[in-house]
Amino acid sequence: MSYLEKGENSVRNTNISQTGKIQEAFLNHCRRQKVTARIQLADQTVLEGIIVGFDQDTIVVNADRTQQLIFKSAVVCIRSYEVTDLIFNETKQKRKNYAYPRVYNSSWS
Repeated sequence: MSYLEKGENSVRNTNISQTGKIQEAFLNHCRRQKVTARIQLADQTVLEGIIVGFDQDTIVVNADRTQQLIFKSAVVCIRSYEVTDLIFNETKQKRKNYAYPRVYNSSWS
């Protein structure tokens, strides 16, 4: 393995670990604060509920009065119903009079 190949692998591993930290920070915030989240799956199914727990591959959500286990590979998008500034370390800088943008799709019910 050449020096260049080692450097490329370490960069890839760093990016993967940073992505994991962003997911973990976002999901942990939603879980701890009991923020209602809207989860869109690959088959266009939309679940609204509270994230109860998660691990590397799955998310457990309280939705429709039941707990549902969702594989992260099936998730297209997660939207929280609260402003989350954890990703850019802006948690101490509260924004006033900020309306969270809602995106509506005609296929969502």
